[in-house]
Amino acid sequence: MPLRWALLLLLGLSARRGWGCLQCDNSVLMTLRQLRLAIIPSRFGEEHVRARALALLQGMEGPFFRDYAVNSFVGVVGTDNLDLVASFMKNQINNLMVNSLRDGPLLEQLVILREKVTMKLKTVLRLYELKACDHKTCGLMKEEVLDCLHCLKISPKCVTKKYCFVDRQPRVALQYNKKSGYLQNQAVLGIIVSVCLAVFAFGVIVASAITYRQNRKLLLR
Repeated sequence: MPLRWALLLLLGLSARRGWGCLQCDNSVLMTLRQLRLAIIPSRFGEEHVRARALALLQGMEGPFFRDYAVNSFVGVVGTDNLDLVASFMKNQINNLMVNSLRDGPLLEQLVILREKVTMKLKTVLRLYELKACDHKTCGLMKEEVLDCLHCLKISPKCVTKKYCFVDRQPRVALQYNKKSGYLQNQAVLGIIVSVCLAVFAFGVIVASAITYRQNRKLLLR
């Protein structure tokens, strides 16, 4: 193993664990960086495939997991649960570094890696959110949790209903916001379109009937 990788691995192992979500865990970032240095560009001969792989890896090193945690959930997770996700991710990365895949197949495995880790992270994010949004039991939470946006350890606390689950996401807000003006506008637009289509169809039928009758008269002369 080159000296540079050995130093990175040493730093990753000695870094303080559980100091944030995946993008804040130095051991995860170091392992991702090792993977990037090991496979790019040496195992990507095709330029466009290499560019996609690099963007994917840099996204995982950067804001990808933070944005997912904050935009899809309340952005808080239990430290013990997150350690399990981090360990899973590092094991998967180590497997990729020792295999012989190249180009397209290797890029596909990187995509699968991100999907698997995201699903693992989703499980622990949702686990905290279920507890924090249940106001009958949320006050009993005692475990240490992590703020994924600021990478800080915080005390668990109850979450207001509007921030629970997917209520605050614009793309699905219509399912929950009965008074949405946008929803009403879409309903009115749907009615108008339906009426216009019905009138158009009726006009076509009438015109066809008139044309048929005129042609029949011509044939009977």
